[in-house]
Amino acid sequence: MMRGLALAFGLWLGMLCAATANAAPAVPLLALPERATQAPVLPCAALVTPITARAGAIAYRVISASEQDATCLVTGYAAPQTQFVLRLPLAGYRGRYLQGGCGGMCGVIGNTIVPSCSNAHLADGGFAVAFDNGGHFGAGIGDATWASDPELRMQFAHKATHATAMAAKAIVTRFYGSAPTASYFVGCSGGGREALMEAQRYPDDFDGIVAGSSVSMPAAMQLFLWEAQHGLDAAGHEVFTPAAVALLHRAVITNCDALDGIRDGQIDDPRRCHFDPVTLHCPDKDGSDCLNTAQVDAARAYYQGPTAPDGTALFPGGAPYGSELGWVGPGAATQTGKFAAEAFLSRLLLPDALPENFTWRDWRFTRASLARLLTAGAPFDATDPDLTHFRAHGGKLILWQGLADNAAGARGMLDYYQAVRDTMGGLAATRAFARLFLVPGGYHCQGGYVPYEQDFLGAMVQWVEQGNVPDAVPAVARLADGALRERPLYAYPTVTRYLGGDVNRAGSFAPAAPSTEPADGFPWPGSKAHATGR
Repeated sequence: MMRGLALAFGLWLGMLCAATANAAPAVPLLALPERATQAPVLPCAALVTPITARAGAIAYRVISASEQDATCLVTGYAAPQTQFVLRLPLAGYRGRYLQGGCGGMCGVIGNTIVPSCSNAHLADGGFAVAFDNGGHFGAGIGDATWASDPELRMQFAHKATHATAMAAKAIVTRFYGSAPTASYFVGCSGGGREALMEAQRYPDDFDGIVAGSSVSMPAAMQLFLWEAQHGLDAAGHEVFTPAAVALLHRAVITNCDALDGIRDGQIDDPRRCHFDPVTLHCPDKDGSDCLNTAQVDAARAYYQGPTAPDGTALFPGGAPYGSELGWVGPGAATQTGKFAAEAFLSRLLLPDALPENFTWRDWRFTRASLARLLTAGAPFDATDPDLTHFRAHGGKLILWQGLADNAAGARGMLDYYQAVRDTMGGLAATRAFARLFLVPGGYHCQGGYVPYEQDFLGAMVQWVEQGNVPDAVPAVARLADGALRERPLYAYPTVTRYLGGDVNRAGSFAPAAPSTEPADGFPWPGSKAHATGR
C-alpha cells in the first residue's frame, strides 16, 4: 500500500486543482472511472412546463431552464418551499448525479462542495449537480426567522433534501432519457447532518454519501453557548486576543506535536494532548508572552467543553487541542456562533418553551437542559446508528472530521462511528460500507493550521463504481512557507507511521494498525455507543 500511495501522489501531483497564491492549496485529484457520455434528448427550454410535476409523492415545479456556461441551468421548487438549482451538462454527461448540502440553518442555495478540490470534478460535465435552500428562504445560514412554521422546521430537518433528490433526478431522467446510474451526496457541517439524514431516513436516494463534520446538532448549540459564555466577560468584551490564542497555539504544538512520534507542526490525535494552559499564566500583567487569569480559565473551559455542575459531560468533548486560532474572529462562538445558537434554540427547538427575551447568556448547562434539547431536537438529530437499510441498498458512506474543528469538536464523529460499529456488527462489518477519515490540523469543513485538502468525492466514486475500497486518501497542504506537504490519510482506525525522511513527502509514511481495537464512545448522555473510552 505504501508504494502504491507514493506512486499515486507522484501521478496525481500532475493533476492538481488550479490554485493561485491567494487560493486554496493545490490538491491531487483522484481520477474518475471512464464512462460513456449521454446527450440530452430534449431542448433545455422544454423542461419548463405550465403544470405541477410529480416525482413519487413529491410535487415540484420547474420555474426556468436556460443554457448557460455549457449547462442547462434549471431553477425550481418542491412543495412547499424547497427552492433548488440544477445544472445539466449539455455535453459530457456520464450518468452521475451529485447533490450538495447546505450549511447552518440553510435558507440560501449554495453552488460548491467541500473539500473544495472536489469541485474540479464538476467542471468537466460528468455530473448533473443540484443544490437547494434546505426547505425555506432565509437571510443567511444563521437566520431562523422562517422557523415559526412547524412544517418548514420539518422540511429543514430532513424532508427538503429528499424532495430535491426526487425532483432533480426526475428532471435528469426527462432531459437525458434515462435515470442517473450513480447518485452521490456531499455535505459538511449542516450539510453533513443532511448527508447522514439521507443514509438514515431515505437510504435508497444515494449510492455514495460523503458526510463531514457532523455531530448532534441540538447538542452542538451548547458548545457555541458554552464558549460564548466563557469567552466574553460580563461587559461583552472578548477574553481572548489574537496574540493570546497565537501564544496558546504555539505552546500546544510545542508540547503535543511529538506525541505521534514526529515533530512536523501538527497533532495527529488531539485526544492524546493534555496541555494545561496554566503553565502560561502570569497573574500580575497582560502581555504577548503570557495569559491572564481570565484567559487561563476560559481556555480550560474551552478544552473541557459543556459540563454540568455535577461534572457530567453534556457534549462529546470541547475545543480540540490545536483549534486555538479559531477562538477569535468573525466565525468564533463569541461573535456569530452565539447568535446562531440563540436563534436555533428559541425558534427551532424550543419556540414555545423559552422566554421571549431569551438570549445566549441565559442558557444553563445541566443534565435536564440537555435532555430538553435532545428530546425537542430529535427530528433534527442525525445520530441514528442503524444503517441497515442503507447497507442493504449497497450504499457507501465516507465520514470525515477535521481534528482542530472548533465548531463541532473532534470527538463527536468518533462517538457516532463507534455507535455505528456497535449497531452494524463490529468494526470489520462497518468498514465494508462505511469509512471514517480524520484530518490532522483541519478546521470546520475547510482550512486549518495545516490546511489539508483531499478528494473524498473522487474516492467515493471509485468505491461505488469500481469497488476500490478507500484504505487511504491522499491529502496535500500548502504550508505557510510555501512548501507543499503530502500526507496519506488512512481509514480509521489505521494510523500514519513515520518511516523517516522528508516529512512533506507521502513516501515517508506507511499505515499502521492499532495494537487493539479502539473504543471511541464518549461518556455523555447523548451517546448511542456501547463501547466507551476517554
